[in-house]
Amino acid sequence: MAQVAFNVQELQASEGLSNTIIQIKRSQNTAAPSALANGELAYAFSSDKLFIGQTNSATDSVTVEYIGGKLLVDKVANLESILLGGSGELTIGALSVDSLTFANDTEGTNNSVMFVKEGGVVDFVKGTSGQILQVAANGTPTFDVLNGGEYS
Repeated sequence: MAQVAFNVQELQASEGLSNTIIQIKRSQNTAAPSALANGELAYAFSSDKLFIGQTNSATDSVTVEYIGGKLLVDKVANLESILLGGSGELTIGALSVDSLTFANDTEGTNNSVMFVKEGGVVDFVKGTSGQILQVAANGTPTFDVLNGGEYS
């Protein structure tokens, strides 16, 4: 097998290429660049963010998009620390949900309650308009009409 040896500078010269050094724009004082060329990178040390100039087509104007940097890396590390607690396993102490839609609520009742069954299994029960949430003697929640029945 024949070996091919070449010199980068000679190859660049023969192809008319310059010996260009690519640099990322950077600032110690500005939190974000005001403008970038398409594909151009910039790093803002004051905000610890990496940006890129981005456009969808040659006719669209270029926007400056935040794509990473030390700030993002620190946030991910902090999130991993909170969620994994150093154990490598996901643990959530408290969970808050503003809005929840159940995929199999085909009637569109929006009258559903999520609950935790024995063994930590999450389930839900749904009802229709006019029904109220009641808890059966075995602890299972149900929706039903209020019938004035007996309390046991």
